[in-house]
Amino acid sequence: MRPLMILFLSFHIGFAQSAPPCKKCDMEIVQMTRENLSVLNFERVQDFLCTFDKSCEDDFEFYKASNETLFDMIYNAPELFLKVLQFGELNNHDLILKELGTPASVAIDVEVIRNKIKKQDEKYMFKYDVLSALD
Repeated sequence: MRPLMILFLSFHIGFAQSAPPCKKCDMEIVQMTRENLSVLNFERVQDFLCTFDKSCEDDFEFYKASNETLFDMIYNAPELFLKVLQFGELNNHDLILKELGTPASVAIDVEVIRNKIKKQDEKYMFKYDVLSALD
């Protein structure tokens, strides 16, 4: 039993150390997300959402690009967005929800995005937080 426990702990520690760190305020990730809006996956969305941080508030270029990309991402993949919010390794949900309340451009059609979120399954616990933030 003890060798099995050691093997499990070794694997778990190795896996935890191999996880890439969250890159805050990273314009490369924002740009990559924007360029791949039609082929998003869980990892890409999680990497993108992870870039949001309080330390980015003074970076206008990052704010504008990440905010617009956030709305475009939700427009293209609303279910994936909710799935990453719920199951992703994020600790910045409040910041993401705050972003949804302040679109950076008048060209963003918030009502269309709200309707896409409304159509998503009730199983996503952030669905109503997102809808509330979009008001």
